Order: sequence, then C-alpha cells, then structure tokens
Amino acid sequence: MRGRGWAGIAAVVLVAGGCAAPGSVPASPPPSPTAATTQTTADGGRPWSEPDDYTYEATISVFGPTAGTWRITVLDREVASAEPLDDIAEYYASDYLPLPEEFPTLTGLIEHYNLVMTGDPHIAVLERSTDGTPRRLELDPDKDTYDDEYAVEVHRVEVG
Repeated sequence: MRGRGWAGIAAVVLVAGGCAAPGSVPASPPPSPTAATTQTTADGGRPWSEPDDYTYEATISVFGPTAGTWRITVLDREVASAEPLDDIAEYYASDYLPLPEEFPTLTGLIEHYNLVMTGDPHIAVLERSTDGTPRRLELDPDKDTYDDEYAVEVHRVEVG
C-alpha cells in the first residue's frame, strides 16, 4: 500500500515529531498576495524570499509516489504541476499520477525542515545556496521508524 507522497510524509513527521494529532496539519497564515514570502530556518541560516512563480527540478527519495526526478511548477506560490523526468518518476506517474499538492514548494521544504526541528530528529539537514534557496533537504525524524526518510535534491530553479 502506497501513501500519498508529500501529504503522507507530513503525517509521518507530525506523528514522529509529536507535533500534532495524526492527519492534522498546522494552519499557516496565507502569504500576502503582493509580497514574496520569506522563510527562515531553525538553523538560523539566511532567509529565502519565495517568488510568486518559479519552476524547479527535484530528485526526491521517499517511499511513495513522489519518488524520482520531477520538474515542479509553482504559480502564485502553490504547486501547479509536476512532470516526471526520470524512469522512477515515470513509473509512479504511469501507475498513479501524484497530485500537484503532494509536491513541496521550496518554501514548503523550509517549513518541513522547521517542523521536524521542533522534535528530536534522528537526521535533519537543510542546505541552501548563497541566496538562501533550498538546495538539499534530508530528514529522518525517528531512527526506529521504517520508511520515514525523506530527501530532496533541488536543481535548476528558474524564476518567472
């Protein structure tokens, strides 16, 4: 039985981190429609200002249908589409095409890292470029939980 990608990972992190009841996601205030969203991280790194529209490629390692390399298009700070780019992603897309909301925005990666850091994670790594753009996220909230690992390598961010 396969989970629902990003939503499944969020539920695992919430349960493993003890942050909320299973299946519930903390509400975030919506971003201002006129300004880019700026996210800081628990590691005190440089904040990143999220543009309204951008595309990025990501190689996702996770137990679920969002695994593989994808081109993710973000419009109005929400994932609008995800196109499979490698054999792993093509395999999942041929069996079950994940919904756009199952993929993270780049700000979503930072939020995910911050959420995991509220607990006592086994592994939590967020690497960013000099402008603060997330480049690599690696999470393993609980060393004793099987298949809760999540890693994202970000490539080719294009704004506009």
